[in-house]
Amino acid sequence: MDTYKHSLAPRFANMLVEREARLRAILHDTGEVISQAPQAREHEVQDFKDIAVCETQAVVDEAQADHAVHELEQVLAARRRINDQSYGMCLDCGEPIDLRRLMAMPASAFCTGCQSIHEHERPLLARRSTAHGTKGRFS
Repeated sequence: MDTYKHSLAPRFANMLVEREARLRAILHDTGEVISQAPQAREHEVQDFKDIAVCETQAVVDEAQADHAVHELEQVLAARRRINDQSYGMCLDCGEPIDLRRLMAMPASAFCTGCQSIHEHERPLLARRSTAHGTKGRFS
């Protein structure tokens, strides 16, 4: 397994800066679309189909914005790890994260094994939260 070396920090820092810029652009664009939507609808006569399309697009835009916010948090955390030289190490087990994983997802905080555990916990946490009448963090 190839692992991250500190000599690769500038390359990964650049990848993360570029991703941060794209995510901020998505959030900026999505914010403008959401804020303009009610104004545009006030002056138009719409049928139920148009309203349904607008509502569906609003849900998609909101989901895209939520995803961008979450990923932006991960990118910023990865940039902090580069600065404190802990980048490339799994936050759970402390083992090196495979370089191929970091190349594909530079903001990765966990090795493949620990990430799998986190992904299996999400549905369980969501079910527990729903059963208790609260919305789960991962739902």
